[in-house]
Amino acid sequence: MKKITRRSFLAAMAAVSAAGVLTACGGSGNAASSAAASESASVSSEAVSSAASADETGTHIVIDHGGNEVEVPNKVTRVVIDQIPILSTYMAYFEGSAPYIVGYCGSFKSVISDTVLKNIAPELMESSDTVYAQSDLNIEEIMKLNPDVILYNAGNSSHAETLKASGIPSIGFATVGASTEADPLERYEEWLKLLEDVFGEPGKTEAFVAAGDEIVADVEARIADIPESDRPSALILWKYSDGVPQVSGNGTFGTYWMKHLGVTDKALEATGFAQTSMEQVYSWDPDILFLDGPGLQPLRTENVLSGNVDGADFSTLTAVQNGRVYNTTLGMWNWFTPNPDAPLVLAWLACNTYPDAFADYPLGDTIKEYYKTWYGYDVTDDELEEMLLY
Repeated sequence: MKKITRRSFLAAMAAVSAAGVLTACGGSGNAASSAAASESASVSSEAVSSAASADETGTHIVIDHGGNEVEVPNKVTRVVIDQIPILSTYMAYFEGSAPYIVGYCGSFKSVISDTVLKNIAPELMESSDTVYAQSDLNIEEIMKLNPDVILYNAGNSSHAETLKASGIPSIGFATVGASTEADPLERYEEWLKLLEDVFGEPGKTEAFVAAGDEIVADVEARIADIPESDRPSALILWKYSDGVPQVSGNGTFGTYWMKHLGVTDKALEATGFAQTSMEQVYSWDPDILFLDGPGLQPLRTENVLSGNVDGADFSTLTAVQNGRVYNTTLGMWNWFTPNPDAPLVLAWLACNTYPDAFADYPLGDTIKEYYKTWYGYDVTDDELEEMLLY
């Protein structure tokens, strides 16, 4: 069966809609399976591609998430990514590959090595490290790579100044602390839209976003039917080191996951990624404890449930006593942060938060269809098990 890409799917939807037929945008992309739609999709895709590359020697203006106007080459073939964790979103933008990347934040390579992203886009493992740690910036090494553009964290003002001084077009992508809320379900869509602007391909990710929105709408509709009395409290442990817990407080990505789940967020009285004490965690006593997953902390569910945590005893927590401790897992990236798996993340969170209400939810099939349709990748049973049970 021929792979249906986002671009062909979008073009086919437009063609069918023009004929007066209402189509649905689902995970499998079956609405685009007719011969007529496929032919139209091919023609439309070529037309869009031709228009985007009409003046490859020219430039265009991109307004980044920091409000900066950046003059970017129309033809971008060398990209460096500094600090901003958009490697998985970048790969999703290119439908399962990661072309043009010549270097990125070196600390990300260790994260990729633990994710399915290394299998989907192995070329990422071959890119040069240009930043030795997430907080460091090696502008000399970056300039040696002669990038057309640099993608960076819009919230890092010191990096922004250094990158701007280099003369290389640098585009800031928002994380937390931006003008818009740190909602992972919105943020990854903002990243995709900004990538469209950088590469001069407006509308390229529209169908992908629509498919994700459909998953989110289904999950949130199920949650809406759950009585308030049946909704638990929850806490996200962002990091834990040397006996000091750090929680995902108000204004972080965790705030918005909890809002979408409709639970009582025990960390709302804290602000940002806040250090706290075990005594405070005991006082909060959540029904569910989510552990931010690999890439940010090594603490695993079994460590907490078995009492194998240096410097802390979680055993008195209601969540531990009831076995309701879950790692925010790894798909293509840590599932706590914005990433193109975000609609799947909400489904995974809901299935763990409301096991009875979501007992019939086809989470495994939904993940496999999503990866196949939008990333062109067949998730193995072993990879799926790792995602679901991390």
